[in-house]
Parts: sequence; C-alpha cells; structure tokens
Amino acid sequence: MKRVNSGIQNLDRLLGGGIPQRHIALIEGVPGAGKSNLGLEFLYRGAQKGENGVYVSFQDTAEEVMRATTFDWEFEKHVEQGSIRIFEMDPYRHDEAASAIRGELQEIDAKRAVIDPITAMDLYIDSRKDMRKNLIDMETMLKDLGVTTLLVAEATEATEVEEEVADTIISMEMEREEDQMQRKISVRKVRGSGFEESLHPYEFTSKGLKVL
Repeated sequence: MKRVNSGIQNLDRLLGGGIPQRHIALIEGVPGAGKSNLGLEFLYRGAQKGENGVYVSFQDTAEEVMRATTFDWEFEKHVEQGSIRIFEMDPYRHDEAASAIRGELQEIDAKRAVIDPITAMDLYIDSRKDMRKNLIDMETMLKDLGVTTLLVAEATEATEVEEEVADTIISMEMEREEDQMQRKISVRKVRGSGFEESLHPYEFTSKGLKVL
C-alpha cells in the first residue's frame, strides 16, 4: 500500500506510515482544535515536495483562508506560483461540486485536496440518500484522479454518511486539564491498514502542528 507523507510532525507514525494514497480522510473535531490548519499544512508540505494541491472552501473566502496561515511558512508564495490553489465553492451548488472540483484539480494536476467544511453541503441536501450519493460521486471523482483528500468537519456536525465514506478518520479534541485547555489527537480508522489507536497531545508551533 503506497502512502502519502502528510509532512506533519509525528502524525504519520500514528497513521502507520502516512495516509494511504487516494484515501479520503475525515478530519473531525471541536471548534478551535486546528482542523483547518492541519489541512493547510497538508497542502503546504505537499507543495514543498512538488505535489500540487487544492483547498476547497465551502465557507471562507480565499482572503480569509490566507489570513489563517500565520505560521513561518511561504504559503503565499506557493499560491502565487500556482502549486496551491484556493477555490471558493458555494455549498448551495452542491450538485455541481464534484464536476467543479474536478476541473480545479485537473487544471494544476493536483495530488492533494482539502475540502473544508464538507458538512456545509449537508445544510442544502434534504435526504440522507441524496447526501450519500453526493459524497460517493465526489469520492469516486477524487480517487479516479489519484488525489489524496482531507474532508474537514465539526465533530458535532459530521454524520454517519461522512464517516462511512471516509477511508481514514482522524479526531482532534480539546479538554480542560488543571485549568488549561489540552489538545489531543487520535486515529480512529485507516481502512486496510494498522494504525496507532491511543490519544496523543499535540501543539501548534511556529512551524506548524506537532504531535507529541
């Protein structure tokens, strides 16, 4: 099984060596856990290695996404060079999402993608059946293109449909310990592969996310 190195310090160890190539990985967690930052770093580390990536935003503008990258990265340079593309997608157009995202990915021959938040589409889809069909259509498109994808979701908003479609699930939690908020990360699922199941603390440094 070929794996994609996330580039995030110590995360690949929890995943059993990296995210399996072409997997759809669901990143779920509470607000403030750093889910979007993990996704941005996944694209940035890929771009450093020559792997183009697309950030699909169902919620924020490109300017808002760029303001979120406060680390010591040359993220803007990769956006200007075209190795990272930020694509604003209207969740109301959920029926066009797969074809629109395909076009963005093919235009730069992207091998990595982040869709944030995937649950934004759920607000505009009436039935579980239609939601599942929409996600499966997107999953099929992404895998056909050989793209390894992160789907970002609030833990309280992610449904069984997203979890069923995902090949890999990573949870990011925050809990209070001795009057301080502690962040912890765990891998809940990696289809077809072993992985480390225990909770690990993590932090954000000037260089990005670091699993401890």
